[in-house]
Amino acid sequence: MNPYFLAGAVIAVALAGGAGYIKGSAHGKASVQAEWDRERAAQAEAYAKAQAAAREKEQALQAEADQLREETNEKQRNAIQLAATLADSVRKRPERAAQTSTVSSSSGAVCPACLCTGAELSKPDAEFLIREAFRAEELRIALDQCVRQYETLRSGQ
Repeated sequence: MNPYFLAGAVIAVALAGGAGYIKGSAHGKASVQAEWDRERAAQAEAYAKAQAAAREKEQALQAEADQLREETNEKQRNAIQLAATLADSVRKRPERAAQTSTVSSSSGAVCPACLCTGAELSKPDAEFLIREAFRAEELRIALDQCVRQYETLRSGQ
């Protein structure tokens, strides 16, 4: 065999193998990059959909919270108005009488001051009770709002 033919065949096979390797490697890199790009695009699309759904849910919950806050504000306005009306109604009541001894006599008779009903309530005592009732109503309204908002959030999950 001719040594030039043998050397030419070896060089041709080496060049063909090298060219195939380089072309195959470049094609492999391109296909892997294309697959990676498709996966990233699918992830970005899923993320955008999840963000949009979360935003819609947030807006719905915020609208419910705003409605609940409006209802609570209305209840508070009504409680304030009722407290003011009650406070005006007790302005004409007499002041508290001088304190007398509440110790009953040995005969067992009950003192008249011990038999006080709401009609005989003095002005300072009535005002105090109105303020306490108003505070209790405010706390009840706030608790009701808190519970309702918690239930709304709990059912929204």
